[in-house]
Amino acid sequence: MTTKRPADPYHYGSPVGGDHFCDREEALAGVEARMLSGANVVLLSPRRYGKSSLLLRAIDRVRRRGGSSGYVSLIRCSSRREVAEAVASGILNGPLSSMTRRRENLKELLRDLRIAPVLGVDATGAFSLSFAAGGAPTDWESVLADSLRLLARRSRQRPTSLVLDEFQRVVEIDEGLGGVFKAVADELSTTSLIFAGSKLHLMHRLASGPGAPLLGMGERIVLDVIPEHSMTRYLSNRATAAGKHMDAHAAGLIYAAVDGIPNDVQRLAFEAFLVAGDTIDEETVAIAMQRIVSHQSTDYGELYERLAPTQQRVLRALACEPTGAVYAASFLHEADVSNPNSVRAAIDVLEGRELLRRRDGVWMVSNAFLRAWLCQ
Repeated sequence: MTTKRPADPYHYGSPVGGDHFCDREEALAGVEARMLSGANVVLLSPRRYGKSSLLLRAIDRVRRRGGSSGYVSLIRCSSRREVAEAVASGILNGPLSSMTRRRENLKELLRDLRIAPVLGVDATGAFSLSFAAGGAPTDWESVLADSLRLLARRSRQRPTSLVLDEFQRVVEIDEGLGGVFKAVADELSTTSLIFAGSKLHLMHRLASGPGAPLLGMGERIVLDVIPEHSMTRYLSNRATAAGKHMDAHAAGLIYAAVDGIPNDVQRLAFEAFLVAGDTIDEETVAIAMQRIVSHQSTDYGELYERLAPTQQRVLRALACEPTGAVYAASFLHEADVSNPNSVRAAIDVLEGRELLRRRDGVWMVSNAFLRAWLCQ
């Protein structure tokens, strides 16, 4: 019997689901259980680790078990008004979706908002909600609080939860917004709020240390890379199902080349699958890595040119030699930087742009493909 070849053995660049979802069962079960029990969660995960994929899968499982849940991404928000709009839209389309099908119910819900919203419907049939500011200054924190309190309408009847993805945006927009979520979360004692973020240094400001608004608000879950044995088995099995052979050695090379980061593992595996004949081997992986770097070289060049000279040298030095001793004389010499303060300033910018990350005390370039381009 011939095995049908799937169109896409690997998937990257957007949240994955179905057969493309690998492992994460422990973290998934933990998030799901808390969403059903009304407990809050602070989920920390660097970008490309599969955070959004896990959250969307958790929402699906919660709904299958009778809970009401929804998803809001704050990544495109740039003002307090836009945060309030995104949250209100996510609640109407998610936890309260069944209550908004009748016009009378929708009107009743919107009466709880101190500013009457303008409602639209997008191509998928979902509500698009916006607030038009009046002539006088608007208290957007109170409008946001009104929106969050809509969740109480559903939580009285069934387990209710709301995922707030890329939550670090509230720090970048207004430090005070975190306190609004904290205050309303205390009122919504039976509702689960999932605060998820990918910029870890900003999420730590929200969730750690004295005065942090999310401190002690719920379970703290940190996503790491998927264990190598699980990910490499997944890679080999998917290749086999698609009609090509990938042994454990080649799968391990793919995993190691990109630091085990799930999105990048799938990206490199996909390119290797395209390059290979019947077998994905060490040579195939090397060619695939070079092809990806070549395809992205223009983007990497533009990114590099936008950095200040000191930032460029620090980034290049850490690409070729990751280290935790960034203030040592040897690193200052390697990066051609005059003093530790200049290194600290450069690292602050590079970390803020998610070009650097610190893992196990070592600073390294976050993206393995960019790292390869820098070290060519």
